[in-house]
Amino acid sequence: NGQSRIVEISFAYQTSRESLKQMKMQVQPIFNAATLYVASASQERQKFSQLYSFLMERFEYSLETSITPSYSLLCHGVGDSKTFAMVYSTMCRRADVECRIVSGTKNGEAWYWNLLSDGESWYHMDLLKCNQADGFCWHYDAEMTNYVWDYAQYPASVPVEPPVPSEPSETVPTTAPTA
Repeated sequence: NGQSRIVEISFAYQTSRESLKQMKMQVQPIFNAATLYVASASQERQKFSQLYSFLMERFEYSLETSITPSYSLLCHGVGDSKTFAMVYSTMCRRADVECRIVSGTKNGEAWYWNLLSDGESWYHMDLLKCNQADGFCWHYDAEMTNYVWDYAQYPASVPVEPPVPSEPSETVPTTAPTA
């Protein structure tokens, strides 16, 4: 009705500011190490695979939600699908490779995974699914059975068709052969 209103928002964290600073100081060297781990890789696929190994070989992970996601995952091996996707995306960004976080469902439950680009195509990668399959793997849209996401919000992940070779044309000599 034309009246001014003032809203005050107060945030209350379960963890103190000092503890959060300490946690940040503990995860920064891990992110830095991940960046160095892939520094010599020349191709995006190699970087994606090495970052997967760097992250997934740290712990026998426990699938739980935490109020300190990155810290809990990197220092204690505790995280959910959103945490894995966020941490992996951060590692990719720091390694200068393109990675997005996809929000959707898997088997009807809220789930997060990553969408990776090698510069030519996009690929889905669910770190937890790869871990169950014993290694790095990525998939196209059609292979993401039991996953649902808003397709309009993300780039399509489809196989790139190789160029069809054209029929060789007959070349007509422009000069007469010499004897």
